[in-house]
Amino acid sequence: MSLFLHSINLLMQIMALIGARGCSKGLKNKNLLILGKKSLIEHTIHDAINSKKFDRIIVSTDDDTIARVSKKAGAEVPFLRPKKFSKDTTIMKEVVSHALSFLKKQESYFPDIVVVMQPTSPFRDKKIIQKSLVLLKKSGSTSVISVAESEHHPFISFFHQGKFLKPLRKDHLNHSLRQKRTPVYHPTGSLYTFWSTNLKKYNSIHGPKIYPLVIKNKSLNHDIDDLYDLFLADMTNQFWAKYKKPKVKK
Repeated sequence: MSLFLHSINLLMQIMALIGARGCSKGLKNKNLLILGKKSLIEHTIHDAINSKKFDRIIVSTDDDTIARVSKKAGAEVPFLRPKKFSKDTTIMKEVVSHALSFLKKQESYFPDIVVVMQPTSPFRDKKIIQKSLVLLKKSGSTSVISVAESEHHPFISFFHQGKFLKPLRKDHLNHSLRQKRTPVYHPTGSLYTFWSTNLKKYNSIHGPKIYPLVIKNKSLNHDIDDLYDLFLADMTNQFWAKYKKPKVKK
């Protein structure tokens, strides 16, 4: 696998893209919040650097402080993202499209592969990055995304109708036993690895053939959206190693 991955690096240009907007509604200055001894943005930049698989690590931000911290951590910030691509409603495809368009126009640089990594998913083993690159090439997929099996299955979910709840599915009771459910997966936010030409071919970063990189280790699946998520991440960062081999009273 390592030899195969080495050949990918020799033949192709691979770019890490880290999107980090300055304003956030859930947690103020979320991407700059400290986890352990580093901010969330620094965790992700260092993950990209430690993987040793990128010829460029680009941070897309609209915020001067994030730009400064990112440069100091070892990433490039060749532009400040325009406000029209830094809204609450801005989707990942628009962030990627803007970055690729800028780099191609201003620097004649267009990578073969892009790996998007979210700062709000700070626990990321470098082997996951490396494996995603191998899978993208060998699986014949248009993209590889890190996913985890969803604990809360949509088949047993409810939605509001007026003042009451209504089952999402009429046969929801048939799916009450976990063993009978078809597993479903959600993105962990850790990484999205894809061919850069997907945008032109499919108007999507994913494309039609999405290959799952299933992350079974729950300690790697934190996505920080609110203060409680940050608390859980902080506890994991401080204490999880201790509980990998729990002590039993003899």
